[in-house]
Amino acid sequence: MLTSSLNPKDVFSRVMNLIGEYFSPRNWSLLLMEENSGRLKFEIVMGVDVAKLDNVYIEAGEGIAGWVCQSGKPAVVTDVKKDPRFSDRLDQILGFTTRSIVCVPLVNQNSRVIGVIELINKIAPPPEGAEPGAPPVYSGEGDLPFSEMDVEILSAIGVFTGIAAENAFLHQKVKDLAMVDSLTGIYNRHYFNEVLKREQKRVKRYSYSICILMMDIDGLKEINDRYGHLTGDRVICDISGMLKSSIRESDVLARYGGDEFIILMPKADTEDGNHLAGRITRKIEEWNEKTPESEPRLGLSVGAYASGSEDLTDILREADRELYLSKYFRKRHTEIVSEEQIRSYLWHHIIEGGGD
Repeated sequence: MLTSSLNPKDVFSRVMNLIGEYFSPRNWSLLLMEENSGRLKFEIVMGVDVAKLDNVYIEAGEGIAGWVCQSGKPAVVTDVKKDPRFSDRLDQILGFTTRSIVCVPLVNQNSRVIGVIELINKIAPPPEGAEPGAPPVYSGEGDLPFSEMDVEILSAIGVFTGIAAENAFLHQKVKDLAMVDSLTGIYNRHYFNEVLKREQKRVKRYSYSICILMMDIDGLKEINDRYGHLTGDRVICDISGMLKSSIRESDVLARYGGDEFIILMPKADTEDGNHLAGRITRKIEEWNEKTPESEPRLGLSVGAYASGSEDLTDILREADRELYLSKYFRKRHTEIVSEEQIRSYLWHHIIEGGGD
């Protein structure tokens, strides 16, 4: 059952449902260990008032769960009042009384602990003489202690769960890597195209507009030639960081090519796109002001194009055209250095612009 899915959430959900049915705990949780801090994060919590444990962590070595995680050994405590390892901090958060605990480590294929499964207070079965099908006793006073047999069975489940979870995480990591640009850590072109297809379907269904920003780095080849490719890579990463810090949470940023980036803005029009483009430009200007003269100047051309459901098929081509206009026709006069750029400048600002 555990190995039939490569989705971590499915694996955890299945094992937790199995545990609930078999052990009848009042509260039970699966916690994963943070590698850097060693503290435990509640991945799945089931039972009483579980919402109160959102964003709550168990510190490294804290309580029975912390001890099990650090030692790698299972623990069964029939009476927590008699065990000095027990911490009542979570009881105070929940307004709950813990009486008995069984906790086992989640162990991966390399015998490394990645988390724990913890069960609290075993619910007593219906009393003798109760009608068939009567529910268990939920008062809390009649809770039973967990047994050595419970910890033995749960330990076996913990080993299988740890291995299944690691396989699922590795599979998820491979999928994520296939969607992420290795240099910048942002999404790649393949992932962006998939997101755009989904968003285009939503636009047609709900009749809102989306905006695309196409961008490329100015003079990256010259930077590579003069400063070297390592510096060029650093420029790409620096600009990627500025773009990432400029977008909304709902926007999708991707590296579209060697020196190209693209942003999808759902539920946005051209004004929204131009506003974002201005924010990005100001960040780059501020960066250049603070950078020593010996370092390369950063520049980014941006083209923004918004579309509703009527012309979605051309949105990438039109955004690319806007980028072309931005890069070659909309230069400031102080940036014009060739006869071709003079003709382009005059065409855009005088002929197309109606004499402006």
